[in-house]
Amino acid sequence: MNLDNVLKIAEGTGDEVAQLTSGLVKYNSAHPDGFTDGCVEYIKAYCDKHGIENEVHANDPKKPNIVARVKGTGDKNIIWVGHIDVVPEGKLENWAYPPYDGVIADDCVYGRGSSDMKGSCAAAMVSARTLNEMESIPNTVEFWFTSDEEIGGGEGARWLAQSGRFKGDICVIGDGNGGGPYAPSIDLGCKGGAGVKLIARGQTAHGSTPYLGKNAITRLIKAIPWVEKVDNFTLDWPEGLKSAVEGSVEYYKGMTPEESHGVMEKNFYTPSVTCNIIHAGVKINVVPDYAEAEFDIRLTPGSHPKKVVDRIKDLVKKSGIEGLEVVPTREHAADDYAGYYESPDSSFADQFKAVIKTITGKPVNMKILTGGTDGISTSKIAGIPSLGYGTSLTGQAHQPDERVTIENLVLGVKIFTAFPLVYQ
Repeated sequence: MNLDNVLKIAEGTGDEVAQLTSGLVKYNSAHPDGFTDGCVEYIKAYCDKHGIENEVHANDPKKPNIVARVKGTGDKNIIWVGHIDVVPEGKLENWAYPPYDGVIADDCVYGRGSSDMKGSCAAAMVSARTLNEMESIPNTVEFWFTSDEEIGGGEGARWLAQSGRFKGDICVIGDGNGGGPYAPSIDLGCKGGAGVKLIARGQTAHGSTPYLGKNAITRLIKAIPWVEKVDNFTLDWPEGLKSAVEGSVEYYKGMTPEESHGVMEKNFYTPSVTCNIIHAGVKINVVPDYAEAEFDIRLTPGSHPKKVVDRIKDLVKKSGIEGLEVVPTREHAADDYAGYYESPDSSFADQFKAVIKTITGKPVNMKILTGGTDGISTSKIAGIPSLGYGTSLTGQAHQPDERVTIENLVLGVKIFTAFPLVYQ
């Protein structure tokens, strides 16, 4: 089947891919539970209905993963990886539509996970069906739908990679913002993390006599800005990433408010750092003797998290505030580097870029994704070259009223279906 016919078939899948996205959204797979069993049953039922070979892989029965496989005539194996867990929905009053209703309106699908990234998973499901209905295809394709991506892939991609279940010549990560039909882009890699927990200890006392205690919350509040000073620490990512970083900066300028361009660009050369969780206090009339804050710290791929954590420890020590401790949320070896990245000059990148350019008619940007993806597991653990293209809308991930356009979903079907047919 030639490419033009494939694209015509994909063009007619709008209703199907929208309904599948809506169906996936209706299964609440949000953390902290992050249960994916409902989504997996839904995907499996679709695969069984259409005669698509599939297998369920689970280390935790409530957090299963599923692979849909379409066998090719050649000896190459392409894997596609996307996640079916989502972040919490937040306050319901901030949503125009209930977050798990999967409402289809205004040529979009609304709901938690629609953009990040159940829509992309739905596009992959339709691609699996389309490829499976062809008389033959040149490459075997495995579509993996995983759990736990939003918390590091523990029962999902990380476990699948560590247990040797991921086997492929190349991997397409279906996560992230591929720019849609007007500003298409490929993710050469993604940022990684160097998260830390800042602990403040004090001395308890009755709330009516605070002078007899040492308030851990007060210490914590004074110490947080010292951790944030790490945003001036110069990262040591490899020189070979310079062109990708420069391209990423130019790409993100198009979707970042002008007043934030400077910070966005800076955070490719220094860590981004934000305090997102604080735990403290036990009762209104008790001076707290313990308080903690957790920081999300993102690093350009190739830089070393341990150096960043060590710098934070130095800064906190310089603060002179008593009772503080910096605890990494994950231990990092001295040679461990953040995120992952692939060469923009590989045959894989050239072919993937060519397909997207042919389909969209637009030049394709090569960028680094600011968020993390399962590509860290497929690339760094499984050793499979991994590039990303997702159907997400800019600024929709993790937001109230999250949505994805049907136009983007259909484009995903086109790309995920066409690339396995032309890859050599």
